[in-house]
Amino acid sequence: MTRRSAPISEIVKFLGSVRSFSKLSESALVLLAHSGRFVHLAKGEILFFQSDPSESAYLVRSGNISIVLNSLDGREMVINEMHAGDMFGELGILTKKARSTSAVARSNSELFVVPRHIFLRMFEEEPSLARLILEMTADRLQMSSKRESALAFLDAQARLARLLLELEEQEHDKGYVTISQDELAHRTGLIRQTVAKALGKWRRAGWLITGRGRILILNRQALEGLENNLLL
Repeated sequence: MTRRSAPISEIVKFLGSVRSFSKLSESALVLLAHSGRFVHLAKGEILFFQSDPSESAYLVRSGNISIVLNSLDGREMVINEMHAGDMFGELGILTKKARSTSAVARSNSELFVVPRHIFLRMFEEEPSLARLILEMTADRLQMSSKRESALAFLDAQARLARLLLELEEQEHDKGYVTISQDELAHRTGLIRQTVAKALGKWRRAGWLITGRGRILILNRQALEGLENNLLL
């Protein structure tokens, strides 16, 4: 992780352009600009580990950060993805708890780092930030509930189908999903061999086409049926 210096005006402009801080007062944005810093992470670099102290909040400027849950036996599962404009790491600061997950860069990324004491000051002095944090927490709890339901009630194929359909909805180029089999395994709690077997079965059935790190969905209705039949 490397630190990058930037003019205060550039930082203020960036902070004011993202949802997390767009409604903060001008004085608050200037304080954040003076107190925080930009950092670069290379693809695969760890930002923090599960159980590390919660010392900062982070705002993604570019790239992709995976939030990863690690089990005692060494397995890991990606439970969230952070993209440009997303903020994360704030809950550990507010709850005074250690990190409950790890964070790793899935691509070359740039983040703005907000120190703990400055974030707490902003939270107390800026009502708009407090409201936003409540909204973000509610959204993440809803996502967590959906994920837990999938793990509890859906089998491996239905879990994988649900994730592919969710990712396809997020892509600008509808029909395509850009993700590796390893990442699919991490995000569904499955082993890579199970993912490869399911994709191979669906490819032979004509539901999708797989390429290097990319999947073209041809039969969305068939994938939706895997989930719906199990939830009846």
